[in-house]
Amino acid sequence: MDLRSMPNLSVLIEQTINLNASQNLLLQQSQLGRELLEIFSQQKLQCVFQPIIDLQRKKICAFEGLVRGPLASPLYHPLNLFGVAEEHNVLYELDNFARVSTIAEFARQALEDEPLHLFLNISVNAVLNSAHQKGVTLEALKYFGLSPERVVIEITELQPIEDFELFIEAINYYRSIGFKVAIDDLGSGYNGLRVWSEVRPDFVKIDRHFVNDIHLDNDKRIFMQTLLTLAKSMGTRVVAEGVESESELEVLTELGVDLVQGYLFKKPEMEINHQLLYQWPQTPLNKVVLQQNETVEGLAIEYPSVSSEQLLHSVSEQFLQRPDTDCFPVVDKGIVQGMIWRRDLMDLLARKFGQELHGRKTVAKIMDKKPIVVDAGSSLVELSRLVTDGQHHFTKDAFIIEKNGQYLGCGNFRDLLRQITDLKVQSAQHANPLSGLPGNVPIQKQLKRWIALQQAFFVMYIDVDNFKPFNDYYSFEEGDNVISLIADIINKTVPQHQISSAQSFVGHIGGDDFVVMGLDIEHYQHWASRILRCFEQRIKDFYRLQDQQRGGIEGRGRDGVTQFFPVMTLSIGVVELSAGQVQHAQQVASMATKAKKFAKRLQGNSVYLFQEEGSVANSENIDEQLA
Repeated sequence: MDLRSMPNLSVLIEQTINLNASQNLLLQQSQLGRELLEIFSQQKLQCVFQPIIDLQRKKICAFEGLVRGPLASPLYHPLNLFGVAEEHNVLYELDNFARVSTIAEFARQALEDEPLHLFLNISVNAVLNSAHQKGVTLEALKYFGLSPERVVIEITELQPIEDFELFIEAINYYRSIGFKVAIDDLGSGYNGLRVWSEVRPDFVKIDRHFVNDIHLDNDKRIFMQTLLTLAKSMGTRVVAEGVESESELEVLTELGVDLVQGYLFKKPEMEINHQLLYQWPQTPLNKVVLQQNETVEGLAIEYPSVSSEQLLHSVSEQFLQRPDTDCFPVVDKGIVQGMIWRRDLMDLLARKFGQELHGRKTVAKIMDKKPIVVDAGSSLVELSRLVTDGQHHFTKDAFIIEKNGQYLGCGNFRDLLRQITDLKVQSAQHANPLSGLPGNVPIQKQLKRWIALQQAFFVMYIDVDNFKPFNDYYSFEEGDNVISLIADIINKTVPQHQISSAQSFVGHIGGDDFVVMGLDIEHYQHWASRILRCFEQRIKDFYRLQDQQRGGIEGRGRDGVTQFFPVMTLSIGVVELSAGQVQHAQQVASMATKAKKFAKRLQGNSVYLFQEEGSVANSENIDEQLA
């Protein structure tokens, strides 16, 4: 975009690119410097935009504006571009130029009535520059007709902050004129949590390192969960960067991440386009079908809506005609715009001269622009977490429900609480009292559901070797502690987001028998290996020192004969089932029992994959098989 070709921008451009003689001279002394000088003089910056997606509403809520150098230039990549600018003492000028260009291009493409935010990058060095408060950004916004409230100043964390007082002063300046603030690349730079605590940003963007393969790395999951807890306690919204796979998205959604961006949805492009590469399936991921009483859709009540252009006195008449209605969703052509609340409107109109001053204003002027809006396919657990995460302070009782981006209806929190309570009661009725895990009734129910849907899944049957002699030798209480240990290990191994989204299932058959089932066939070996290794590390602590030293205990077997029993181990029998392979749960139980028996023959911590009766192709010790 050639800014110089636009009228009345000369002053703004002089503020943006006002190189002095020494800067010009320094740029002319190297090849990269001359290329950068040409970018300045010929307005060769390219502006690209990458969408940021609100996971609760499953739609774009913002775009991050980025700049590139000329396509064939070594300065095309932003790290090279801004690195060369810093080396030649023109980082502040380039930073301003990039901001003005991005604002101009965003304003050209983004619709005025869309509540989209623009994330605008600014470096720490530019913020700390003594000229940072000249108001170039604000002037550009005014010229192009954008409100500062739509802009998020994104501070990169890749440079050290040498003067915190000056930095905070600059941030407060931006906030004073309406900008929101985000910290970029948290976890990869110099400043860390101090910037977070000092700035108290509206958004914090988590570096892609902590997102990459988070579904396979429990440490990353714990790190993300810790950051989310901190963010919610400080009223900060979290943006996870670099999301590239559906599996990563599943974990982030389950953990309660607010916003995401990455190549899974769209790469940075010159044109602002609302079409994403990724489309949420009609049913939850991996074809898991939640029953209606497990999703938000089951709470939807048909509420009449009002238009954002409707006059307030007209809406007040509607409230008077419907005394039991506390709110009206504001919907234009099926798209949710906000919510108007009875009490807020009536209080406004009841003031002195309220009818005269406000009656002919439109709904858009006073509506709640940030009501809770959730997708119909979201689970009740997700909505419950949103309500109770501590970030929001809900004073209203209703929320809006969308389906495929269109208004569906409203729900209320009383119904949500009632439904959650009913589900928990149903679950508790069939839970094993010792482990707290679902028992045989829920296990059978889950098996029947997957079989009916003709889905491919696996079953791991986990059994403890030498448990009865230990139970007899030490005590039933110590035996119960071992059962609790196994339940804890399994719960910490199988990702909770897969359990809550019904992609995986953990159950306690009874005694020392457990089951893990799931749709993620590719990764069950990783889970089995982790379960066995954790058990091997922790089980020794349940034996007295002398029994640890000799590797077991003397006890009576099932035949009543006294013999030596080694330290307990686990045997895991595995069955992989293709879509439509079985017709009823009893077939699965029979195959899993055979797999467990083969695993127990191997001695020690072992896994056996059952393929067909009599096969011994997978009869290997786990330490050899998964090394």
